[in-house]
Amino acid sequence: MEKENPWSTPIETLFEKFTTQKEGLLENESDERLRTYGVNEIEKKKNTALLAIIGRQFTSPLIFMLIGASILTILLKEWIDTVVILLAITVNGALGFYQEYRAEHTLEKLSSFIKNRTRVYRDGKEQEIDASLLVPGDIVHILLGSRVPADCRVLSTNGLSVDESFLTGESLPIKKHIDILPENTPVAERKNMLFAGSLVVEGTGIALVTGTGKHTEIGRIAELLTNTDGDQTPLQKSLASLAWIIFTLVLIIITLFFFLGISRGEPVLEMLLLSAAVSVGAIPEALPVALTVILGAGVERIGKRRGIMRSLAAAETLGSASIVMTDKTGTLTEAKMELVRITSLSELTTNTNTEVFTNEHLEILEHALRATDVTVENQNDVPESWRYLGRPIEINIGKVAEEKGIDIISVINDRVMHLPFNSTNKFSIASNGTEDTYSLLGAPDILLALSGIQEDIRTGIENTIHTISSEGKRLLGVATISKQNIQAFLEHKNITTLQNISFLGVLVLYDPVRKEAKASIQSIENHGARVIMITGDLKGTALSVGKELGWDITEEQVITGEELRTLSESTLLEKLDTIRIFARVTPEDKLRIGLMYQKKGHIVAMTGDGVNDAPSLKAVDIGIALGSGSDVAKSVADLVLLDDNFQTIVYAIEEGRRIMANIRKAFVYLLSNCLDEVILLGGSLLLGLPLPLTALQIIWVNFFTGSLPALSFAFEENRDVGYGKGKKKKIFNREVRVLTIWVGTLTSLLLFGLYWGLLAYGVPTDIARTVLFMCFTAYTIGITFSFKSIHLPITQYPLFDNKTLNVGVLISVLLTILTIAIPFIRNTLGIITLSPLWILFILLWCAFNICIVETAKYLLRKK
Repeated sequence: MEKENPWSTPIETLFEKFTTQKEGLLENESDERLRTYGVNEIEKKKNTALLAIIGRQFTSPLIFMLIGASILTILLKEWIDTVVILLAITVNGALGFYQEYRAEHTLEKLSSFIKNRTRVYRDGKEQEIDASLLVPGDIVHILLGSRVPADCRVLSTNGLSVDESFLTGESLPIKKHIDILPENTPVAERKNMLFAGSLVVEGTGIALVTGTGKHTEIGRIAELLTNTDGDQTPLQKSLASLAWIIFTLVLIIITLFFFLGISRGEPVLEMLLLSAAVSVGAIPEALPVALTVILGAGVERIGKRRGIMRSLAAAETLGSASIVMTDKTGTLTEAKMELVRITSLSELTTNTNTEVFTNEHLEILEHALRATDVTVENQNDVPESWRYLGRPIEINIGKVAEEKGIDIISVINDRVMHLPFNSTNKFSIASNGTEDTYSLLGAPDILLALSGIQEDIRTGIENTIHTISSEGKRLLGVATISKQNIQAFLEHKNITTLQNISFLGVLVLYDPVRKEAKASIQSIENHGARVIMITGDLKGTALSVGKELGWDITEEQVITGEELRTLSESTLLEKLDTIRIFARVTPEDKLRIGLMYQKKGHIVAMTGDGVNDAPSLKAVDIGIALGSGSDVAKSVADLVLLDDNFQTIVYAIEEGRRIMANIRKAFVYLLSNCLDEVILLGGSLLLGLPLPLTALQIIWVNFFTGSLPALSFAFEENRDVGYGKGKKKKIFNREVRVLTIWVGTLTSLLLFGLYWGLLAYGVPTDIARTVLFMCFTAYTIGITFSFKSIHLPITQYPLFDNKTLNVGVLISVLLTILTIAIPFIRNTLGIITLSPLWILFILLWCAFNICIVETAKYLLRKK
C-alpha cells in the first residue's frame, strides 16, 4: 500500500490504493492495519541515564592525570596529598554533573501534537476514537477547532482553513481544496492535504488518512531530529584539544623525569613521588571549576535579560557566531496583521498612494468597521482600557478607527449584521439599521467583480492589488450598496443577485517587522556576525521585509527552496556568501543550509519557533527559540528568548564575548602558573638541587589560593569590546599564547633562577623553599589584577570594580597569612616563618613580575 504523493493522485485512485471507501473501513480491517502500521504516535526518545552523565565528568585528560596522581600518592602512602587531590576531583565532578543534568524530552513534545480524540467513519458509522488508533485508509471528519490527527488528503471541504504555521511558517491560515496538485508541489503549497498537528481555524471537511505516526510530515521531522547529532560547541572542542595537549606534554615530561632519575640511581619510589609532583604541578586543577563558574555566571546574566540558556557549554558560542540564521514570521515580524494603510479607488486606478489621511480614507475605514464583527467588552471604560473581542484583523481595524476619531461605540451598537463573513461568499454585509447604504468588507477581487467597473479599469486595479499582495501584504476590499440593490440578495443569498456595488478601496494589512529588529540586526552585524533570513514565506514577502530592515538587497540575493533543491553541494557552497534570504524553504532545506554554512567554517546560530525549525536548531552550533514558540523548538534550542525580543540575541552575543574574554583570562592566569611548577621541579631535578616545592604545596597554591581569584574572573566586564573583531574566535589566540607560554616561561625561569641563587649564596634550604613558596603564592595572587584585561594596560581600567574578585583576593591573602601563622598548616606544608625583610622582598618580586606582564601586553598592542 503506497501513500506516495497523495496530493498528485486522483481521489478514486487513492481509494483503490488504500483499499477503502467513503463509508470508511470495517473494524476488522482497521485492527489488522493497526497491527501492520502501529499506533499513530511518534516514538519517544529515551532520556540520558544519570550514570552516563556522571561518567562523562571523568573523561577529561586533566582528570585522568589527577586520578593517576592520586593513585601514586596512595601507593606512596602520602595521605594528605591523596585527600587534597581527590577533593579537587570531587568538586570538579559535582559541578560538571550539575551543569549537564537535564534530560531531553523533544520527541515527547512532538507526539503531544497528535494526541487527541477524532471522529472517524468505521463500519459506515461516524464515531469518536483515540487518534492513536487511526490507520492509513481511515475516513475522518475534520471539525472546526480540532487538531488534525494524521496526514490526510482532503475529500470534501466546507470552507476548511487550517493553521499550519508550526510546520510551514505561514503566518495566515491555509484555505483547503480538493483539486489535484503537481507532483513537485512543496509542503507549504499542498492545499489539498492536511498535516498532523495543524489546527482547524475555519470550516469542516472529510479527509482520507494517508500517513500516521512516523510516516507523517511531523513524524519525518522527528526522524530528522533523532538522526541529527548535536555537535560539540567551539568551547568544548577547544577545551578537549587543549586538555589532550596538556596530557600529552605532561606524560612526556614525567616519563623523562622518571627515567632520568632511574638512570642516575635514584630509588624508584622516590622517582614516582617526584613524577607525581611534576604531574600535579603541570595540571591546572582549578581550571575545570573556574570554567564552570564563568559559564554559569554568564548564563545567569543572560537569564536576567529574559534569555534562558539550556546548555552552559554553549553559552559562549554566540560570542563566536559568524552566521545568524533567522526566521521571519514571529522572529523578525510580530506574527500578527496590522492595518498599515488605506488606498482609495482613485489611488488604485492611478497606482498612487497619498501619505495624507483624507476624509475619503475615513469614510472607507468607517464602512469597514461597520462590516466587522468586532465589539468592545467594557464600553463604559476609557478607550485606553477597552477590551476588544473578535478576530485579530477585525480588532486591529477597530483600534485604528478609534485612533482616527471614529465613534466606534456608536458604529458597533447601531450595526446590523446582515451577512457575517464566511469563506463561501468571502465578504460580509452590514448596515446601521437606518440609512439606505449597506457596507461590504471582504475579498477585493470578489467585490471588484461585482462592482460593474469597466473591464480595462478593473484589470489595472487588479494588477495594482496583485503588486501589493506580492509584497506579502493582505488586502480587504471595502464597498457599499444601496438598500434597493441588495434586497434580492438578502432574500435569496445568491451572489449573482448583487448588482451596482460601489467599490470604495482597500485596507492594506501587514505583519509588521518588530520595532527592535532593525537595530538588533545592526548590532549583531557590528559584532562581526552576518544575519541571514530563512523563511517559509513567499520570495516577495521576504524581500519586502528585508528592505524594511534596511538591507541593501536585490532579487539575486534571494533564493527559494525550489531553486535551492536544484543546486549541487559545490554550487551551493559557492553561492552562500552572496545569498541574504532563503524563501519558501522546507525543514530539510533549513537543515541543509545550516550544515553547508558549517562546512564553510562558520559558527552558525539559528532562530526559530515552530516544530519545523527543530532539526536545524539542534544541528547548528547554537539554536535560539522564541518563548512563544512550540515546546519542541524550545526543548532542542540552546537559548530561549522568553520575551520573543530579538534584542536579547544582541545581549547574548555580548555576553558570549564576555564569557570568552573571561575564559581567556582564567586560562592565562592558571596555565602560566602551571609552567612555574614544571620549570621549578624539572630544573631542580636536572641540576641536582633539593626539590623546591612539594606536591601538597603545589595543590594548595593552585586549588585553594589561586582558584578563588580564577573563579572571580566570571564576574569581570569585557574590557576588550571590539578587540579582535573579525578574527577567528579561538580561546588560545595570540595574546593567550604569548602571555601563557612566553611570559609564563620567562617568569618561571626567573623564579627558578631566584631559587638557585638563594641556594648558591648560602641561604638555608628551608628558608629558600619558604621564600620560593611565598613568591609563588604572592605572584599567583597579585598577578590577578594585571589579567583583568589581557589587552589593556593596568592603568586604564579600575582595579577594584569587581567585588567578587576583591573578596577572592582578600580570602587568598588571609589563607596565605594563616599558612604561615598557624603551626599545624605551616608544618604540614613544610615551611617556616620569615623575617619582615623577606616579606618585603616577596612583595617587590610580585611587583616586578606584574611589570613583566604589562610590558608583554604593551608589546602585543604595538604589533
